Amino acid sequence: MTRPGRLACGLLLVAVLGGCATFDPLTGFSDVKEAVRERTGQRVVWNLGTELDTEAEQELRNLLEQELTADRAVRVALLSNRSLQALYADLGVAQADLVQAGLLRNPLFGVGAAVPVGGGAAVLELGAALDFLGVFMIPLRRRVAAAQFEDAKLRVTGAVLDFAAKARTDFYRHQASSQMLGLQQAIVDGLSLRWDVTQRLHTAGNISDLDLMREHALLEAAKLALSSAEMALLDGREQLNTTMGLWGESVVVWKAGQRLAEPPETPVSLEAVEARAVQSSLDLASARQSIFIAGARMGLQRSAALVPDIELGVVGEREAGDWSAGPTLEFALPLFDQGQARVGRAAVELRRSQHAYYALAVRIRSVARRLRERLQAARQRALYYRDIVLPLRERILNETFLHYNAMQLGVFQLLQAQERQIQSAGDYIKALRDYWLARNDLEHLLSGRLPGDPRAPMSGPQSPETSPPQGGH
Repeated sequence: MTRPGRLACGLLLVAVLGGCATFDPLTGFSDVKEAVRERTGQRVVWNLGTELDTEAEQELRNLLEQELTADRAVRVALLSNRSLQALYADLGVAQADLVQAGLLRNPLFGVGAAVPVGGGAAVLELGAALDFLGVFMIPLRRRVAAAQFEDAKLRVTGAVLDFAAKARTDFYRHQASSQMLGLQQAIVDGLSLRWDVTQRLHTAGNISDLDLMREHALLEAAKLALSSAEMALLDGREQLNTTMGLWGESVVVWKAGQRLAEPPETPVSLEAVEARAVQSSLDLASARQSIFIAGARMGLQRSAALVPDIELGVVGEREAGDWSAGPTLEFALPLFDQGQARVGRAAVELRRSQHAYYALAVRIRSVARRLRERLQAARQRALYYRDIVLPLRERILNETFLHYNAMQLGVFQLLQAQERQIQSAGDYIKALRDYWLARNDLEHLLSGRLPGDPRAPMSGPQSPETSPPQGGH
């Protein structure tokens, strides 16, 4: 074989080898699935129309037929939320970029013909050229793309953890709203009874018109607060429906437990919470990948700046019936663009990634300390209401009832004591809600993700502090 022929065969072999990479969109999903299982105990499914998807749909139906708990709400969200399913496509995109990074640029083929002006046989030229420098850049490009693929897996895993934490947050808020609605209804019932008594006393001439109007205004304000509580419950349910990805009949068939659980007797371990948060952080792992990506890009730019663009090929020429062939070499002269700007930019991005990494580590430690203190305070507050405030309100109500039976207090004092007991119960519900939200945020941090900003606090039952109108038993 002639030397030009060997060169042509070599170019063909390089092109074939460069095109052997295959694309599989599922590559990397098993790593995400395992990471989620280790950090949350939950299983994720990518809906691709397989038999596993049929099993997941049946599991979803079974979950909705049961009373929802926080864990079941998370499971429903991971099975049903289509936004989460769409995020899994990021793995396929990153995998495609990785495959693309390992491919050579397609060779260029050229055909030319020249006819002598004075007549004679035409000259036919055939040529092929391949990006020679690209062969040596493939390992560097694949290194960058592989780092980006690992970062994509970290980001998708983090998104799954965010969905799980949001499902728990929405579930706890829905439970609290449900309990608040019950308490607000109790306040309206109490004020309605109080209004009936007030009307009778007014008819008997024992209270003034002003006292009558005050009681009426209190009842109407309580009814408005009840309407707001009903709307808050509906809004919270729809928020949970959105997070769980439910629609159609599914949005009305599920039922949740009506009461928030009390804090467990054994508190959550808060030992070395900073170190645990840093060690498990997916955000930090992604920041490390950003440093690695920036470093790999800088190496790629430096290598490209040192070697100009080179194209190696072969050309064949047919003249007067005879063929001749030979190699060709084309390269760019680095007269203007010597890569200095690209290398400088890559270096700046590397330094920025390094500073961002350390800043994120500081933030994670600070958030860990704040969540630790927040959880401890929320637990103490909830237990204080449960063990001290509520029993005290119960004893006050019992004593008030005894004095009422002894004709020493009027019905208004009795109803007011009952109303304040309900108010304390509402404060306890808010304390329980705050405890579970704080615990969820801390567990979310320890699973590897920074929690988002908390939503605005929910208001409790509304009932103005009142003084009973003058009147006897």
